[in-house]
Amino acid sequence: MISTTQAYAHCRSIAKDHYENFPVASFLVPKHMRDHLYAIYAFARAADDIADEGSLSAAARIEQLEKLRAALRTPSFDDPIQVALDHTITTCKLPLSLFDRLLDAFVADSCFTPPASWDDVLTYCNNSANPIGELFLRLDHNGREPSEQAIRASNSVCTALQITNFLQDISIDLGRQRNYLPLPDQEIIRRTRLLFKEGAGVVHHAASWRIRIELWAIIHGGRTMLDLCASRSDRMIRPTLTVLSLVMQLFRFR
Repeated sequence: MISTTQAYAHCRSIAKDHYENFPVASFLVPKHMRDHLYAIYAFARAADDIADEGSLSAAARIEQLEKLRAALRTPSFDDPIQVALDHTITTCKLPLSLFDRLLDAFVADSCFTPPASWDDVLTYCNNSANPIGELFLRLDHNGREPSEQAIRASNSVCTALQITNFLQDISIDLGRQRNYLPLPDQEIIRRTRLLFKEGAGVVHHAASWRIRIELWAIIHGGRTMLDLCASRSDRMIRPTLTVLSLVMQLFRFR
């Protein structure tokens, strides 16, 4: 049987070993939230690897994802990710429905059907991205229910971040025979900028001043990446964030 300390340490190592545009739990995130974020990230990383990596058939991927879904209800106490996540869900009073929605998105990736419309993109993001934002808010609120306004703003930002990631990773996704973007890039970018604008007020719903700064930085980082995608000469070039690009964005959105 694995202790919660060992389980969280394992999740922390997974988070620190993978590159992301933003740290999973930066120094701004209060210490009491960090291990919970690592557990959520490790769960999502495991599901993502099942959906994307290796040579399993779609049916085999879905079978493994459904095992992860079952483990949300009956975790194995020999699996460090399940031990940590179960402790996080119980301690922070997190709804299992949010994790189910994440798994629904990974199942959709396993038997991928390209979105045919903007509404299809929004529906996908409602499962793939928006639950992460709501989980983050709930951790910040110490298990209390965020307001509907806070969740709406969070959903707009998370959807914008997900679509920005689609633009950034388009060369990778096309290599996997996946195209998440049914409209011309410039139209996608225009609509995504509006989503960032609509959701920017989520900063004011954070309980902790540290989380307010963290959210502000994430939003501005996402806008910076969106601008990099808009300005590249070839959509197959994958842009990355740099200190200079972030500083320039701070002057633009100050």
